[in-house]
Amino acid sequence: MVWKVRRIMFFRIGGKNLHLPKLIGAFLVVASLLMFFNAGALMFESWDNVKFLNKCLQDPNAFPQGFCQQSAYYTGVFVRPDQDSLGVKQTWSLLLEPIASLFLWLIGLLVGAMLYLSGKIILPIEEAERIISERPLRRKKKR
Repeated sequence: MVWKVRRIMFFRIGGKNLHLPKLIGAFLVVASLLMFFNAGALMFESWDNVKFLNKCLQDPNAFPQGFCQQSAYYTGVFVRPDQDSLGVKQTWSLLLEPIASLFLWLIGLLVGAMLYLSGKIILPIEEAERIISERPLRRKKKR
């Protein structure tokens, strides 16, 4: 006779004096919060750069020859000499990276807060055992 027994073991990380997940969570919250504000500042700065480049390309006489193309090149966008404004694809290529990093650090902040507020982590690990009877199984007789 074969029995399947499932047993779940719980491992606790952290005790009365040592709260390792809370410490890791605190460091992760502080670092993610700082990087979140940095990513927000970069996002607003890149939006200001897009507005400046559009203004620069629309009025090229206000700036020295080639200044607008060189400024756009340093931001990572190639602007043709006959182009009078940034295209939609160029604008989004300048804005998506700071927005994505903002969301990435927001996720890091949430993970750090979950670690900090949990205080302990319980990892359920499932173990399956097969108990086999000690007597041998009989073979069925053929008729």
